[in-house]
Amino acid sequence: MRKSLSLSIAALFSVVFFSGCNNVIRTYDEIEDRVDRTVIGTKHSVVFNPVEPDGFEFTATAANVTKQKVKKFQVFVHGEMVTPYQGWRECYEIPCGLLLVPVSLCSHIISVFTFGVYPFSFSNHVTDLAYSGLNPCLNWESETRLEKCPLEAKDKLIDEAEEDQISPIPNATIVVSTGGAERRFDTDNFGAAKIVLVGLNRSESLFGGDRLFRFTIAGDREPAREWLISRQYANRLLRARAAIMRYESDPSGRALVLAVKTLESLKFTGLAYQFERGELTKHGKDAAFIKEFNEVSLE
Repeated sequence: MRKSLSLSIAALFSVVFFSGCNNVIRTYDEIEDRVDRTVIGTKHSVVFNPVEPDGFEFTATAANVTKQKVKKFQVFVHGEMVTPYQGWRECYEIPCGLLLVPVSLCSHIISVFTFGVYPFSFSNHVTDLAYSGLNPCLNWESETRLEKCPLEAKDKLIDEAEEDQISPIPNATIVVSTGGAERRFDTDNFGAAKIVLVGLNRSESLFGGDRLFRFTIAGDREPAREWLISRQYANRLLRARAAIMRYESDPSGRALVLAVKTLESLKFTGLAYQFERGELTKHGKDAAFIKEFNEVSLE
């Protein structure tokens, strides 16, 4: 008999512990933003910096491009703010509820005899605490344990578009083909490589007169990008190379000034500076060269 009673009490407590419900404090309505992305496909590409190169050099970055379909939604959510039920809290809430019942009764008597000087709202609050504490299937209200419980959500599509997500390919090799020649450029940890169209060393210069460049990531069959430069841009590059070669055929202080001014007029200021600095360092001990350079520079 005692064993059956013990089992019944244990079963009762188990049912109460696991069958409690959340204590609803209030309802809420809010608007959330949601973005859904669906991958359409991926491909390799080469990204330029600047986007439209216009100088004697630029940076090319090997990249993996993921094309995505992006949908943006506004989500209208209706729900409840609740205090979640935790059965173990009944171990102290029920005894506290029993103690608060007489306190609640006395509180109401005081409110009546003081004609509301002792607020009825406080008495009602004590009563709520007492009876919610005695309820084994409900915890006390607690603002510190509040959780959102969504009841209904409605989606509204506000925008739909396709986007490219670009991620660099570190330590790749970019193969550039132009005019029948081919050059390979190894990228750094950020997938970037410096491309020199016209430089001080002709062997490092990529531009050879052809205006079409094909960029391929090593291992791919098809070019990742084709770049056709304008004839005006090609003429600037040719004139820059001619200015450097003219100086190299007969170097002098005057010829250096003329070459630097030509490069600057072509808007290759960085190249002009590198060229001037390198030649002045090279001929730094040639007093006649330096003197002629300084005199012509002042003209």
